[in-house]
Amino acid sequence: MNFFENLKLICGWDIVALIVLIGATAWFFVRRYQLSKEKKELQERLSKK
Repeated sequence: MNFFENLKLICGWDIVALIVLIGATAWFFVRRYQLSKEKKELQERLSKK
């Protein structure tokens, strides 16, 4: 296996890892937003009582 074949194999895995990382980051921020919204709603409900 020469240098360029090895580089091509590594870059292929880097792209997969990058896609997974972007997906995990997006999931984290969406979930954080949902929890923040839910927390606000619960605080409003508690303050009305």
